[in-house]
Amino acid sequence: MVVGMNCCNDMGNCTQGRDCPVRKQRAKEADDAYMSGGWGKVADPYNDITDTFKALIAVIAVTASLTLLAFILWGK
Repeated sequence: MVVGMNCCNDMGNCTQGRDCPVRKQRAKEADDAYMSGGWGKVADPYNDITDTFKALIAVIAVTASLTLLAFILWGK
């Protein structure tokens, strides 16, 4: 069986299994990106928590303001 330079089908999937040179190159690129941190940094969870808490306080303030406004307008 003669194998051409391209061992991938039209969808870009390898047809030769683990021995495909394209698959090996993609795996090497993914490994290099992972090892060098090229996939992005993990965000600090403390910042996420504080931002979520600030948004929660804003939602509570708006809801309370609208409730007070409704009570003032319609009186109960």
